[in-house]
Amino acid sequence: MKQLAKLHKRPSRDGRRFTYFLRYEDKDVRRKWETLGHGDKRKAEKQCAQKEKELRMGYSEPCSMGLRDFMKDSLARTGTAVQ
Repeated sequence: MKQLAKLHKRPSRDGRRFTYFLRYEDKDVRRKWETLGHGDKRKAEKQCAQKEKELRMGYSEPCSMGLRDFMKDSLARTGTAVQ
């Protein structure tokens, strides 16, 4: 299975420290990168796994919508499961 999010290290300007960043493709197949802002490998691997999970499940950012749009969206997603 293809890995969707990849973890990379980037050294600082002085060369003594480094930070991790993620490279991935979003749902519109645009390449993106996200700086994690720290040098903790274990924490970075957890964040990479979380981003991988979000990409596989089709996570989308929350958006503002009216009640009518919410009802249509909810009924389309759940169908007859809601009683």
